[in-house]
Amino acid sequence: MLVDIKTNTELSDVAKLFYFGDCPDISLSADGESFSVNIDGKLTTHVYDDDCYNVIPLSHRIQRLSKIAVYDALRDYTGRNMPWGALTGVRPTKLFYECLREGFSKQDATTLMQKVYRISEARADVLNKIIQSQQGKIFFSDDYYNLYVHIPYCTTRCSYCSFVSLPIAKCMQQSYEYVKLLCDEIEQSMAFLAARGKKLLSVYIGGGTPTALDEKSLDALLSAINVSGVEYTCEAGRPDTVTKEKCDIMKSHGVTRVCVNPQTLNNETLVKIGRSHTVKQFYDAYECAKSCGFDINCDLIAGLEDEKPDDFIKSYNGIIQLAPHNITVHSLSKKNGSAIRYTDGENVGTTEMLNYVLANMGNYNPYYLYRQKRQACNLENIGLSLPDKECINNITTMEETVSVVACGAGAISKLVHDNKIVRHANVRDVGLYIKEYDDRLKAKHDCFSNVLDKCV
Repeated sequence: MLVDIKTNTELSDVAKLFYFGDCPDISLSADGESFSVNIDGKLTTHVYDDDCYNVIPLSHRIQRLSKIAVYDALRDYTGRNMPWGALTGVRPTKLFYECLREGFSKQDATTLMQKVYRISEARADVLNKIIQSQQGKIFFSDDYYNLYVHIPYCTTRCSYCSFVSLPIAKCMQQSYEYVKLLCDEIEQSMAFLAARGKKLLSVYIGGGTPTALDEKSLDALLSAINVSGVEYTCEAGRPDTVTKEKCDIMKSHGVTRVCVNPQTLNNETLVKIGRSHTVKQFYDAYECAKSCGFDINCDLIAGLEDEKPDDFIKSYNGIIQLAPHNITVHSLSKKNGSAIRYTDGENVGTTEMLNYVLANMGNYNPYYLYRQKRQACNLENIGLSLPDKECINNITTMEETVSVVACGAGAISKLVHDNKIVRHANVRDVGLYIKEYDDRLKAKHDCFSNVLDKCV
């Protein structure tokens, strides 16, 4: 078998760990447990017959060993190690859980993640801590679902944003039409699932910025959801959209957790990345949410434009001092659809920023983690939590153990059923969502029926 990695997505993703732009010509050939990699005419052979590789399921053995071989060859060729080794997937924890299912202890699984997949000791230790944090808080059940609701409006568009998000000031009339239909989709979707015996585990309203809606629309939205007694998160990511009136509305409808996200505590950076609020407005919004008794999450981004490690560390320490219940640290990702997608280079100081987080968690524990393509220095996004304040929605959604029923433009439902995952994506364009609402909702429920009703 001879493979040109440019024609193989899995292998080309490994090359992209080492090369931001063009990479050399690389081909791979395999013969049993022996893999030969040719990089611009330099041939190396790698044999993987150690017992440790038996942890890889037979169905994935050739594919994963091929990736490891390309990684090993590029590591030797460039002299560089990656924090996540040969891993290119979103969810490294899934491989850790795979080791545990094979009967290995957490400590042995930590060692295997380093030895087999080449991840660093620090990242393997983080995975171990995350699995410990998730014990007793992760659900494996077809009987429950998480409700996700998407609000595609914001005050301005951040330079790194790739989500469906429109400026609310220019779309106010459209937003009223959108919320009316969204409320109907929520009510019909929840009724559809209730009729099939499915129980709600958690609610997460994201965006965009849900609190960019005016008070009347926000109240209508939360009235349509109409639940209590479950973990209930509403993003209030733009501090300039947080008011006492909106906090009171959220509280009255059973919201338990809000996300007030500064991304940085540097006013100059906020201007550069297109956010329309100040650091002071963040502190004001935080105090407003705190006074209402919400659990609070704060997001920060490592690797923002022109920020040095000291800038990020100042922001991180500033958030730690506030002691929110959760902190989510994102490594900047140049996603498709973002304004920075085609900008050159990356903030090489991001590694120092993330390493500082891992070494200075204080009273926090890491409880979930995911990775994205084109992420600065091949790092990760990591969620930290105070003890017993872990977000169940984040855990079960990221680990894909519970269905996600998603409502709104661009929202993607994931039905976890009979050990399989079926996805259904709503149309991204808000105008089309409104125009084609009835037909699109029918298609969504037809998809759900095909999955849930076939065994009834």
